[in-house]
Amino acid sequence: MKQNRDWNLKEMRVIGLTGGVGCGKSFVAAVLSKHFPIYVLYTDEIAKRQMQPEGESYQAVVKEFGKEILMPSGEIDRSYLSRKIFADEAAKKRLNQLTHPRVEQEVLDTITKLKETKKYLAVFVETALLIEAGYQKFCDEVWYVWASKEERIHRLSKFRGYSKERIEAMIHAQACEENFFSCADHVIINKDDTDVEEILIQAERIFLEWSEEK
Repeated sequence: MKQNRDWNLKEMRVIGLTGGVGCGKSFVAAVLSKHFPIYVLYTDEIAKRQMQPEGESYQAVVKEFGKEILMPSGEIDRSYLSRKIFADEAAKKRLNQLTHPRVEQEVLDTITKLKETKKYLAVFVETALLIEAGYQKFCDEVWYVWASKEERIHRLSKFRGYSKERIEAMIHAQACEENFFSCADHVIINKDDTDVEEILIQAERIFLEWSEEK
């Protein structure tokens, strides 16, 4: 592996990193950011921060869903809100309409600042909702992290303690595998027996393709 090489790229690329729940997107992103000069934007973390009392989305979300979603501390009870909207598509759509534009704007502002530093090979926008939120419109490429449905179910059960019914509902609520494949420029395999070195090798092959482009 030659992660510290001079990649000789003209401009930082913007990569949408996506995949179904339990595929290991965050793990792959963390591995790549540790071994390559890349920066990762985790949209879930941005959304969570923006829903804090001083965040950009807080007032709008509380106004829409009521003070019943608040904990005694004044913070939004995100677990309660998730349960409240889980089976209500209209409510889920309203929440997304309130939060997605604000998250996207922060992502775009951060990308602009990162490009100015000229420090990074790429910025990865890690999100499960890349297709739904339309993030691919500003991404140079889309990478899809793939694991089998059986492996994803096993991970969600073992590491998050989710019931089989909840897992099936979560998987059903996301884009189907065919949609992920159709929008992906590259696929990163992250099976249960895939180790860190294999993930790095997969990524390096792609980075080498970039450096060889004219």
